[in-house]
Amino acid sequence: MIKIKNICFTWITFLIFITSVEAASFNISSNVKEIEPNKTFTIKVGGDCIGRVNLTVSNGSLSSSSVWVEEGYVNVSVTAATSGKVTVTATPTKGFSDSDANIYNPGSKSVTVTIASPKPNPEKPTPEQKPSNEKPNTSVTNKEKSNDNNLKSLEIKEGELSPKFDKNITEYTLLLKENTTKVTVNAVANHPAAKINGAKEILLKPGNNSIMVQVIAENQKEKIYTIKVYVEETPKRYVNYNQEKIGILNKDVSLEGFQKIEEDIFLYQKENIYLIYGINEEKETNFYVWNKETNEIDSKVIPLKINNKTLLVTDKIITLENTKLEKIKINDTEVPCYKWEKNENYCFLNILKENNTPVNYLYEKTENTIQLAPVFDTCEENKEKKNILIIIFLSLILLLENIVFFFKKRRKK
Repeated sequence: MIKIKNICFTWITFLIFITSVEAASFNISSNVKEIEPNKTFTIKVGGDCIGRVNLTVSNGSLSSSSVWVEEGYVNVSVTAATSGKVTVTATPTKGFSDSDANIYNPGSKSVTVTIASPKPNPEKPTPEQKPSNEKPNTSVTNKEKSNDNNLKSLEIKEGELSPKFDKNITEYTLLLKENTTKVTVNAVANHPAAKINGAKEILLKPGNNSIMVQVIAENQKEKIYTIKVYVEETPKRYVNYNQEKIGILNKDVSLEGFQKIEEDIFLYQKENIYLIYGINEEKETNFYVWNKETNEIDSKVIPLKINNKTLLVTDKIITLENTKLEKIKINDTEVPCYKWEKNENYCFLNILKENNTPVNYLYEKTENTIQLAPVFDTCEENKEKKNILIIIFLSLILLLENIVFFFKKRRKK
């Protein structure tokens, strides 16, 4: 009887060990419960997971039919139809994983929003609600002053703004050649009654400069457009990298997630990564990974904006079978990528993570998506190895219990 109990206990323990605990999460939610006909609302898709999610909608339209999720949430705009209910369904695709690159199949998730007609405003009665003896207002009202404080155009003769001018974008950058001492700012207001300050000839110094153009609307509402101008300067310090001299620039460059710190040189820090901004012998500017212990450059990195996230592609050489190193363009950024010879739509990127360790990512050209490379070739193999080790371990426990039981019984006899 005792032997049967021991065996049952062992197998219960075995079942507990091999049952995987799902720590990942995946969900979809809306910022509203009701929406007016033909109006737009926002949904959030994602969670503690990685992969592509396909989106479908009934009784409405989507700004995107698929999104890429990587340990966070992605916003998608939804436009409602004229009546009824809008239902959006999110379905993860093949290769979806949790944050540890384990295959994760949460299934489809949906969210529903009711389309409701706008409620009448009691303070503004309809013509039918107005008393019949009320006299029409024949007085002439004053014209409301315009609140349009946008620019129609913004130009600098000596260079090209980045990004291209848009009246809704208020911050721009401008890179100018060495020895540029002044620029002429031309600006035109979107409304003829608006006033502009700052559109004139501006004197510059080497390095960082800031130009502000103020637009004051007819009703005195103001708006500021800022241009960050960098005039190339002669580097005060050079370091060797890949058999060429890199000049370190004290340029104020914005890079997502990085903070600028000033030491003996200007550094940009994010967790364990330190970057400098340098210029090579061909006058090309790039970010470089700086080693604070050796005071040398470890590698060059190229910021790549993809799937609403900025990744750092490093030029460190990696060895991958059946691949060929080439330069490709992803979202107008040229990066080194290891093309897979078996399928030219796939290539591997060497991405620098926050702990300053390079990790291989797989890029798919047709869908313009990127995800951790081990998702395809190591997840199932590691899971099988883990299960085999658990089975061996529990078998040894079972054998040991049987031996102990045998000797106890023999001693009693």
